[in-house]
Amino acid sequence: MPVQFLSDADHARLKRFPAEIETDELDRFFWLCDDDRKIMQPLRGAHNQLGFGLQVGCLRYLGFFPEELHTVPSMVVEYVAEQLQLSAEALILYGQRGSTQRDHQRQIQVMLGYRRATPIDLLSLEKWLLSRALEHDKPLLLFQMACDWLKQNQLIRIGTTRLEKLVATAGNQAQETTYATLKPLLTQTVCAALDQLLLVDADIDRTRLSWLQRTPTDHNPKQILETLDKIIFLQQQGAEGWDFSQLNPNHINHLAKVGSRATNQSLQRSNEVRRYPLLLAFLKQSLYTFTDDLIEMVNQRLWELYRKAKRNFEADRLRATRTLSEKLRTYRSIGHILLDEGIEDDAVRAAAFEVISPEDLQRSLDEATELIRPDNDAYVDYFCQSYSKVRTFSTKFLATLEFRARGDDQGLLKALQLVRDIHEGKRRKLPADAPTDFILKSWRAYVIDAGELDMSKAINWRYYELAALWGLRQRLRSGAVYLIHSRRFNELSTYLMPKAHWQTKREEIALLMGAPLDAKVRIEERKQELAGLMAKVEGLLKAKDSDLREESGRLVLTPLVAEEKTQALKQLALTISDRLPRVNITDLLVEVDSWTQFSAALTHLRAPTRRDSESLKHLYTCLLAQACNLDFQQIATSTGLDYRRLKWFNTWYIRDETLEEANQTLVNYHFHLPLSQLWGGGILSSSDGQRFPAKGSIRKARALPKYFGYRKGVTFYSWTSDQFSQYGSKPVTTTTRDSTYVLDEINNNETELSIVEHTTDTAGYTELIFALFDLLGLRFSPKIRDLPDQKLYYTADIDMETYPKLKAHVQDLLQETQIIDDWDEMLRLTGSMKTGWVTASLIVQKLQAFPRKHPLMRSLQEYGKLIKTIHILRWYCDPVKRRKMGRQLNKGEALHSLRGHLFFANQAQLRSQQDEQLLHQVGALNLVINAIIIWNTVYIEKVVQQLRKDGLEISDEDLQSVWPTRQKHLNVYGAYLYEAERIGHKFDLRPLHRPGSQP
Repeated sequence: MPVQFLSDADHARLKRFPAEIETDELDRFFWLCDDDRKIMQPLRGAHNQLGFGLQVGCLRYLGFFPEELHTVPSMVVEYVAEQLQLSAEALILYGQRGSTQRDHQRQIQVMLGYRRATPIDLLSLEKWLLSRALEHDKPLLLFQMACDWLKQNQLIRIGTTRLEKLVATAGNQAQETTYATLKPLLTQTVCAALDQLLLVDADIDRTRLSWLQRTPTDHNPKQILETLDKIIFLQQQGAEGWDFSQLNPNHINHLAKVGSRATNQSLQRSNEVRRYPLLLAFLKQSLYTFTDDLIEMVNQRLWELYRKAKRNFEADRLRATRTLSEKLRTYRSIGHILLDEGIEDDAVRAAAFEVISPEDLQRSLDEATELIRPDNDAYVDYFCQSYSKVRTFSTKFLATLEFRARGDDQGLLKALQLVRDIHEGKRRKLPADAPTDFILKSWRAYVIDAGELDMSKAINWRYYELAALWGLRQRLRSGAVYLIHSRRFNELSTYLMPKAHWQTKREEIALLMGAPLDAKVRIEERKQELAGLMAKVEGLLKAKDSDLREESGRLVLTPLVAEEKTQALKQLALTISDRLPRVNITDLLVEVDSWTQFSAALTHLRAPTRRDSESLKHLYTCLLAQACNLDFQQIATSTGLDYRRLKWFNTWYIRDETLEEANQTLVNYHFHLPLSQLWGGGILSSSDGQRFPAKGSIRKARALPKYFGYRKGVTFYSWTSDQFSQYGSKPVTTTTRDSTYVLDEINNNETELSIVEHTTDTAGYTELIFALFDLLGLRFSPKIRDLPDQKLYYTADIDMETYPKLKAHVQDLLQETQIIDDWDEMLRLTGSMKTGWVTASLIVQKLQAFPRKHPLMRSLQEYGKLIKTIHILRWYCDPVKRRKMGRQLNKGEALHSLRGHLFFANQAQLRSQQDEQLLHQVGALNLVINAIIIWNTVYIEKVVQQLRKDGLEISDEDLQSVWPTRQKHLNVYGAYLYEAERIGHKFDLRPLHRPGSQP
């Protein structure tokens, strides 16, 4: 870490009072109590009392005394002056005698219990900083943490230059400590191998480092084999056996990220203390990454071939339609002969042969035999036609990875070993006792010849291999079969909080989720809620003018009348749109950054972060390139910026964690805008996916003809607050149900939004999701299509005779005992999600993938049935909720339209890219969308103020219908140029547009 990572501007900023302060912070730090005022009473002069009071607040708030007290914002000075009943202008006279101000500071130190740091204190800080530097690698973060440590220990902050040096020293000591920790791994052989990574390898015509830095973009055989080669290479380096358990996982991830971006030249210039830990961490993490990538690629390749088999089967069936018609006509003719009682029995054969000759009949029978398919047909024979394509990678795949399993799936592992033995020439055929318990029923007729008694001959080993790989695919997804060196395909228990840790933390975590440790308490609460809603629904069914009624044995809910805007509201919306300033997307981004400083979150991965005008221009351009779907060559031409420089900024500054922090900054800023509060309180959200076609190689791309025709595409799944801010977005596979991901960003939400209720459309719900939401202390309120078709449930102690109208529609009894028995494990699972041990989507996918439903899954679904029933009954009873959820989903759709307007380049088709690049593109798009929402919100507020000033009556209720998703005023086309003098500076708001004038 460089000794000087703070710029001159950073030092100046850190020594003075912040430009803005929140109202609640004013009350917390600058409120002067009676004891404070008593100490100030003897001071002579209003200027001394005011200066003293301000410095009391400054030490509480900042942990140090700012050098220039006159730079304190006027609102702070006025707040203190008002308490003392003094004029704020009195501060001008304060500090003319420096000794007076220093005397006051010493008095305030004693009064608040602060003191100057001693050498012993600084030694403690150095040790503490070293521990933090082994967890975090950002110098600015470490600097702020050091400031917080001094403040918590009531030590006045030391000079910024001295503190900067302490942080840099801790960073360098962390490097040395890491090196010392990993030194047992750094044998002469390992060091030589690591250095060899940085030299060009003639076999691949590049360095092994750059070869490993490239991740796959497709699941074709070539990339599968290349990924296998990389795993084998890492195994040969010994990466599987490297022990990193003494290092903090955050530190390992940081080292690996630096290694994944570093060039061989930069690493060759580094000393071994820095170089070797970076390479070790990168290789170790690459082993996990490539293993996960490989499983995904093989799974997708098998699925693609299976889908192709289905298409070929359906095409053949279509071509066979004519043949089938001929067979049916023959069958009908012979049937008539057999049933004709006028034909003597001994004349039947002759009569039949008059209709069809023996030769034609035999041929017809042979053709019919070929057309006959097994029960539960899975067209496995068509799948087997692709066996040679599977074999191109299956031999190396099975030889490279070591699969493990518990219990019932040992047979599958044995089958995989038998297949591997045949591939390697150790066997010529399968043994008679080859395991078959893993074979799906729909496959058995193909794999095993039921007429053959000798099992060694009865099993078709090609079908057997495909059946084993197909079973492996399913069991890896669930965790029933797992890999040690994998993040995503390990066994289920590894993703949950360890039981011993859970036992010590269960009360604390249960309190955090708002869930009782006793299942009976929660079930009783929900049963009372269920009974109350049943009574209300019963009343609705009995009422004549109710929206809910029974028709043809089904519950029917009258749709809500669409909210039609009045002509006045429509005109208001048009007026506001017309008055919004016309703005280029480049200028919008610069202006929003001047308000929010979101770019401060876009930090360099390891070097000091630059904040000059040119650097910011490159960062904005990187964001816009990805948000508008332009490639860097295109936007370099449009902006006049250097292509290589843009790529450098994108590599080192645009990362998932920096984009996430920048988005949080934007969401939090928007949360506090007055107009945002009219649209919502930040407690309700929705999520939905928007599909984009892909052109080129993207691993997440999937075929979905309804949306993409003959091409593939990717879904951008986004979470939208009731204030229109988007607090999360991620790329997901289009063919995976939305419900898999719905909880991810709600659990990860670190913004000031306090989400307590969430809605989706039908694709976002399952009974499992209902259970997880409730256990996490959240309410799930999806808009479910075909509501009358949903099963409703009741508990044993509810007498359905009490609800005669509803009784016919609630016929399934809940199994309470199952919920009670597994309650603690249910809490451990959701507690693991709540505390970040596992992402919701990963655990949902695993639970849903088990070939035989996991006991925990059964219990969660049973509980989910109860919560779903409560939701549906509540939906029937509450038209206000139905309208509210519908409006929230419409907000998400409006943002889809804005996103479509922004994401215009290259026909809105995604281009070839790696998974990480796609993740960054979605994050950048989300960031720019949030910036647009903020800009629109601020300027809508300005337009409204002007219109009210002009005499137009506009109520807050009217403004609830004026949304910040409008886009007519926003130019996203043309040259991407910047007003250089505005970058990094805050200006007054732009003048409003005058209708009829030129943009």
